[in-house]
Amino acid sequence: MSSACASILMLAACGPGASGGGTGGSTSTSITAAWATGSAGTENSALATTIANSSEFLAVDRNYVRASTKPHAYRLIKLHNALSTGLTGSGQLVAVVDDGFLTTHEEFSGKIIHEYGIVAPYLGSDHGTHVASIATGNQGTGEIMGVAPEADLHLASFERNGILGLGYATEDAASKGAVVQNNSWGYNYSITNIQSQMSSGKSAAAALATYTTDSTADWQYYINALDEFQKTGVIVFANANTNLGDVDMSAGLPVVAPELAEAWISVSEVEFFIDASTEKILSAKLLSTPCGQAAEFCLVGDGETYAASDNANNAYEGGAGTSYTAPQVAGAVALLAEGFPSLTPGEWRDRLLASADNLFFASNIDGTTDFGGGVTHGYSDIFGHGVMNISAALQPIGDVSVVRGADLSSGTRSSLGDASISTGASYGDGLSRMLREQEMAVFDALNGDFSIRADYFVQEGKNTYQSASVDQLQDKGQSRTSLSLGDETSNVNNVLYFGAQDGLAQLQTDLGLANSLAPNVSVLSFAETATAVYQSHETSFGEYGFYGFSAQHSENLNGSLSGAGASAKFNLGNSSLRLGFNQMVESGAFLGMVGNDAFNTPTLASAQSANLSFNTDLSNGINLFGGAELGRAVGQASGDGFVTNFDGASFSGFHIGVAKADLLQKGDRVTLSLAQPIRADAGTVTMNLPVGRDKDGNIIYDQVTGNLSPSGREIDIAASYFMQPDAFSTLQFDVMYALDAGHVAGERTYGIGASFKRDLN
Repeated sequence: MSSACASILMLAACGPGASGGGTGGSTSTSITAAWATGSAGTENSALATTIANSSEFLAVDRNYVRASTKPHAYRLIKLHNALSTGLTGSGQLVAVVDDGFLTTHEEFSGKIIHEYGIVAPYLGSDHGTHVASIATGNQGTGEIMGVAPEADLHLASFERNGILGLGYATEDAASKGAVVQNNSWGYNYSITNIQSQMSSGKSAAAALATYTTDSTADWQYYINALDEFQKTGVIVFANANTNLGDVDMSAGLPVVAPELAEAWISVSEVEFFIDASTEKILSAKLLSTPCGQAAEFCLVGDGETYAASDNANNAYEGGAGTSYTAPQVAGAVALLAEGFPSLTPGEWRDRLLASADNLFFASNIDGTTDFGGGVTHGYSDIFGHGVMNISAALQPIGDVSVVRGADLSSGTRSSLGDASISTGASYGDGLSRMLREQEMAVFDALNGDFSIRADYFVQEGKNTYQSASVDQLQDKGQSRTSLSLGDETSNVNNVLYFGAQDGLAQLQTDLGLANSLAPNVSVLSFAETATAVYQSHETSFGEYGFYGFSAQHSENLNGSLSGAGASAKFNLGNSSLRLGFNQMVESGAFLGMVGNDAFNTPTLASAQSANLSFNTDLSNGINLFGGAELGRAVGQASGDGFVTNFDGASFSGFHIGVAKADLLQKGDRVTLSLAQPIRADAGTVTMNLPVGRDKDGNIIYDQVTGNLSPSGREIDIAASYFMQPDAFSTLQFDVMYALDAGHVAGERTYGIGASFKRDLN
């Protein structure tokens, strides 16, 4: 008995212009918010620094000499980062209920200002001017800037209207499209006072009327107006500056009127101490009444600000309190409304709460809010959910998913890593090019819609170089098994290929559709472990053959290939010519294209091809050979995935070569080969891709149709040298160079291989 001892060295490398593999044909995996034109959707760190160092940004803190351990109010909420995305509040309307508005102030120049009733300064109050400028003060005009500097205003007087009038004002703001209403006013009565009144059977409106000069009917009208407003906007209420032991009766209205809890934020004021180098909050001291029973919908912030005054059109002054913390939140809502126009007010509110900084009271969590989608956030009875982080609210919260289906509540979610479509080597960059300019919507855990380039999900297949010298090492009894049936005198030859690890490699070689240097010219190369039968009939006119096969798909573990074909071989002296036809059924792929999760592929696809091959023996041991295949494939997508249709795709492949025996010594052989691996020359695919959502959570789709043909045509130039140093040994070297590698224009790859084999007795 003999055994084989062998060694092999194989090298493969990327030459000039080559690109690596991996998920996505995209050069970027950036996920950006699906925001309005003019917004980048991603933060610009350099611009954020510029904004934070600008005089208008810094001036908001001007009236307060702070130690390095005290934060700037705007830096605390990461406003500079949020504005670096390009968001400004443009096109958004901020309603402000207050008193003392100087509408001609330079901070409001150029804005659309809606006035409900008389809004001029009342009894010397300049409060409203300060509040409105913190929410929306211009950037580039005046001394300071607001949180949403390009937002417009809807103004209403608190003192002049009374509760019933504020109900009317709220309705007017809603009718004009306000996305948020700021209320930096209230009553110094705790919500517990209202609950005490209600314990005796009074309604919330009647209990509230007990502490004001307004009637129960007026309060009920106001509550109804606030409830209706929340269909299109968020209510922001400043908590009492006096510590009442609980939220005040205005800021805490949803506690006694639960219908108001949909899109409501209560705001308290806190003095913060930070690490100067990291800006991390180290400790906090409550300056107002606590969030209390409103903790689940409450935020805290720094209200020490410098802003516009009604003393003159260019006058400014400082102030402190929850009144100036609340408009920071209102301005943030305007930014979110601009960034996520398809979200509901409740969803804008939830993003601010769920992304707030609560680490500074992490050891004193009093409860946890479940926002859905696996997102939970702890809150404190004192500090609510913590300090809002506008930057975090604008970025993905929780897992980002691809969602397919009619709406976000019932749709099927797939992680970005699981949703993909692998093109297979035959398509090159065809699908990537088709999807390169297409933006596709993905959704975070709170259903915020974000955009990502659709080609991110494309995994481009590559034609992988494998040294032909490997064949010299493999034990043919294990790697390629065939059995010929029949006797030598018969004109019928039956060959059974079974358990072939290299798929239909032998059958392809027998049909003239492959050589050792070009194994992937035919659609038969998509087969992996395969069983096939081939029967040939020799006649005086030539040889006729028929074959059938069943195989596992090389691109899909759960896919399969099966088919049949016929060939006719004509002997012409020292030459032979073979013509053939192949019919193949492909399961789980389309010419090697495989989709996962949201990107589906046909359940079944069919391909028909015609092929031609030749072989010519010339003098001096020279042999010419070659083969080509042309075909067409069709497939219909099924299921609820994004791919809806595959139109007919044409494909081709060829190889041509020459071999010379006994070149340097007897028994050696030199082979040169030129080949084009199988290529999808034409064909279209149609997809319905998600591009956004509406306020009801319905997913919006766009139909995209594009050509699958790649940008290049791979041409493999290969050479091999085989020799037998002695009767027991073989030695082989080969090299390959590919132009437009992977059918991508301009790409280059090369590979080299060597093998040595010796039989030992």
